[in-house]
Amino acid sequence: MGRVLASLLLCLTANAQDEPLARVNTRLVEVDVVVRSKSGPVSGLKASDFTVFDDGKPRKIALFSVRSGPNETVARYLLPPGVVTNRLDAQGEEPRGATVVLLDRLNTAPEDQANGTLALLKYLQSPASKERVAVYELNKTLQIVQDFTSDKDRLMKAASRAGAQQSVDEGAPDLVSDLPVTGNALTDAMTQNTAAEMTDHAMLNRANITAYAMTLISKHLAGMPGRKKLVWITAAFPAIYTYTGHRNLSTQIETREFGGKIEVATRVLNDANVAVYPIDPRPLTAGALTAPGIDTMNLFAGKTGGFAQYALGDISSAIQSAMQDSEITYSLGFYPSGAKLDGSYHSLKVVVDRPGVELRHRTGYIASEATLPADKQRQVSINETFASPLEAAGLWLAAVAQPNPAKPGEYLLHLNVNLSEFHFEREKDRWVALVAIATQYPPKKRPNGTFEEIKLSLTEDRLKTSLRDGYVIQRPFAAGNLRGQLRVILQDRVTGLAGSVRVPIGEN
Repeated sequence: MGRVLASLLLCLTANAQDEPLARVNTRLVEVDVVVRSKSGPVSGLKASDFTVFDDGKPRKIALFSVRSGPNETVARYLLPPGVVTNRLDAQGEEPRGATVVLLDRLNTAPEDQANGTLALLKYLQSPASKERVAVYELNKTLQIVQDFTSDKDRLMKAASRAGAQQSVDEGAPDLVSDLPVTGNALTDAMTQNTAAEMTDHAMLNRANITAYAMTLISKHLAGMPGRKKLVWITAAFPAIYTYTGHRNLSTQIETREFGGKIEVATRVLNDANVAVYPIDPRPLTAGALTAPGIDTMNLFAGKTGGFAQYALGDISSAIQSAMQDSEITYSLGFYPSGAKLDGSYHSLKVVVDRPGVELRHRTGYIASEATLPADKQRQVSINETFASPLEAAGLWLAAVAQPNPAKPGEYLLHLNVNLSEFHFEREKDRWVALVAIATQYPPKKRPNGTFEEIKLSLTEDRLKTSLRDGYVIQRPFAAGNLRGQLRVILQDRVTGLAGSVRVPIGEN
């Protein structure tokens, strides 16, 4: 088992190595571009046909690639029992590109949720359905309905299981309208004041939970190669919310603006190369073009390189349009040499030497230098990953826990990593990276977790060998006679990127 495991992990890591040593300390900005004409996707373009502008300055395209067709897979691996990784799907395949369908229960009325689910089922039954897709749903929390698969039967069963749910926050206006009117001025004023607070709190909840879910999805998709799509079936929430409130016996116009939250969420999505495709499942009626939430849909789509669809007569066709938008994707990469890496936002614009075409791509990136995150930031990120139903995939990670025959109840944890994804700095004659390892084992009584920081210090020859063959970190773990899943998070202390897995203990 040991030799098989070692060879498999090295094979997996070798497959993950697609970055040369020269890039260990250099930031590459990648921009995926979809080019379409009136007749469909445009093929045959070369790097010389594109120009990328970074804050208005043209950049030299250092890397160029073209992907076509449904999401491809790099390879298939049959994982031995107990071996887990954060970038292979249930079939042991690593996809190039990924599509997530998010069924939004939080921001969408139950009858409109049903419209969206029926449309998704109709699309999945059609010949056009070829994508490798994951289905998630959002209410108070984000949940996995079906992880990545191209198996239509599994996807349809998952979509069928995802029944409509009433969101308390989305339904708050209806609850408020049902509050009684007594005819007593003081009592009714207090009731109206409570109603204003309920409505405001519900809208704030929707914005906060949605933005947080986008962050979790971004972390999960960050390490996957290729362009990622988030098909968001939603009524969303308004970017600017204005209503008549009643406070202190007086009527006031209350306004809340969520543009800042949307901006933060879209930047995280852009960093993970995720394009958002909002689809409104509400029926086509008068006023559908200006319904609440349309502004938010357009902001998420426009800033990430997707497009929003609303006022629809055929929702399943809209889903198909979103799925097929990246039939041909051009990936452009440049190094922001000479740019101030001061954490400022840089706008991106791509032009192509081809008349009469439409381009879609993300609209910016954060020009930041790799800096050491504060302890609080690092711990918050780790806590968020532990709380998430999704694995972090910013760093590639494969792991297994093997029993220690000499010490019953103790396991040796093998963590196989891809060093090309870590930030290394030169210290005299060695390359150094700072890494944090955090674990959590729910079956144990508190404290049921560990946290340690380690310093990887490698000679240049050892680093080159490890980049080629893989690198394994080993740690003992005492589980006693308790069975369960060990949560493991590996985090680069400089970049903040992390990878996580759930390792089975006592189940081999």
